Amino acid sequence: MRPEVDFAGRQISGSRETQDDYYAFCPLEREVDGVEGLLLVLADGMGGYHGGALASRLVVEAFAEHFYLCRGTIPERLYSSLHAADLRLKEEISRQEELSEMGSTLVGAVCTQGALHWASVGDSGLYLFRGGEVRRINADHSMAPVIKELVNRGEISEADAAKHPQRNVLRSALSREPLKLFEVTEEALTLAPHDIVVAASDGLASLGEEDFLSKLESNRLAPASRIAEALLIGVNEQRAKKQDNATVAVVRPPEN
Repeated sequence: MRPEVDFAGRQISGSRETQDDYYAFCPLEREVDGVEGLLLVLADGMGGYHGGALASRLVVEAFAEHFYLCRGTIPERLYSSLHAADLRLKEEISRQEELSEMGSTLVGAVCTQGALHWASVGDSGLYLFRGGEVRRINADHSMAPVIKELVNRGEISEADAAKHPQRNVLRSALSREPLKLFEVTEEALTLAPHDIVVAASDGLASLGEEDFLSKLESNRLAPASRIAEALLIGVNEQRAKKQDNATVAVVRPPEN
């Protein structure tokens, strides 16, 4: 009997009228899909009323469908699926001129026995909790890393960086523009026993790094559903006045 993967996702709308995040879990079977494991796809859409919700759904569905249909190595399939999602979005924009500003971030991750591959564009995060520490493992395509480098070089202060007006501006996303900046892992990240993988839209940022770690640490033995719920309870507890949509998708890989 193969070991089971424990996974769950949860969402809140925050102060927004629409839910512009979308996610999906897709079990993978070797006999059918060429690989044994789990595909997780998460997106955070943008583009005004209904545009963001449509964008995130389109790219998640297109990514997952293409991954199922294409063949090759996992990195090749992730790369191909990312571009298929980009093409699907561009096709919809060309059909509906009023959605010209529609766009989306995307994280697509494949968890197999003891390994994790991913592709991503935008600022939605993929995090690894291990040994009492949590770290972001995918690239951040917002301006935040650029501003952080300015702090490291002593060009601006940490206080100025924290309130920088461009901090959350995206440098790349799936949109009507050509896709130039994205990430596809060539080498898998080796997963260890008791690891927890979390994908999240940027609405989770309200929780803060210390509280994010605290929630994971205090629920490290809990099922994925409890972890996802705890993280979003933490977001709600912050009572942010302009809370963005927040989505978390949690995966506990099999232990053996």
